[in-house]
Amino acid sequence: MSRPLLGLVAIAGIALPIGLGAFALTNTAPTVGRQIAGLDAELLERAVEAETLPLDLAPAAPTPISSSTSLSALAEADREGAVALVRQALLDNPLILDEAVEALEAARASAEVDLVADVIAENADLLFDDQNASIMGNPDGAITLVEFMDYNCGFCKRAHGDVMRLIAEQNDVRVLVKDFPVLGPGSLEAAQVAVAFRAIGGDMTAFIDAMMNESVQADAAMARRVALELGADEPALDLALDSPSLMEPIGEAYALAEQLNIRGTPAFIVGDQRLMGAVGFDRLAEAIQVERDRLSAL
Repeated sequence: MSRPLLGLVAIAGIALPIGLGAFALTNTAPTVGRQIAGLDAELLERAVEAETLPLDLAPAAPTPISSSTSLSALAEADREGAVALVRQALLDNPLILDEAVEALEAARASAEVDLVADVIAENADLLFDDQNASIMGNPDGAITLVEFMDYNCGFCKRAHGDVMRLIAEQNDVRVLVKDFPVLGPGSLEAAQVAVAFRAIGGDMTAFIDAMMNESVQADAAMARRVALELGADEPALDLALDSPSLMEPIGEAYALAEQLNIRGTPAFIVGDQRLMGAVGFDRLAEAIQVERDRLSAL
């Protein structure tokens, strides 16, 4: 009963109160509406037959509905009847609200996956062939795992062990690290030192590994110390830090993150998949295997 009624809610544009807010399925979300409204006509017929409306809610002269009538046709032919049917069903079974929320969330998640895949495809060169990003693992690896990270991010530090394990165990994986400082001035300073260290040919795998294993807050002083400990030439590092192009890689990372709806760190891109947070070794390995299988099938 409730699945067809969800379609009627979507078409009729009925607001469903939830807590202090409101849950509405309206034409403002056409993709979601189409997914919810695209329900089987036979289910609708059974739902309509099963409902018994009080006399004061029943429409005065409902339009006959055939089994082949779509939900949109029902709402257009007898909107008052559709609204009355939905209202009474909600009164009889408030749990329909839970199903409506689940349906909307599932539809939104599906639409988000499709949107992210499109954005990844449109920005493939900047994501997977970025010459301004740090590279760990096999530089010629067939599979590229892109990571957006912040040197002050605790979850990035948690994920770092998983990334290093991937590099050690899977020699066809290239990890491309984008500096995405989102946790304050110290994070930005550390990212700038990383960009400068990379510009003078520093070992970025060693730098990132050292930074992720530091216990103190990352900032310019800490990142500079790490770079010098790894053999950076101090005058060359200072010159790179003064470069007018220092912020370009960081700005590109911000722009890509905005398009990909990435708001925090870490975030990973592999193939057409986006993984948010410290998802663990198994989830990263699974996503990489999906991409490996896709490439093998080409």
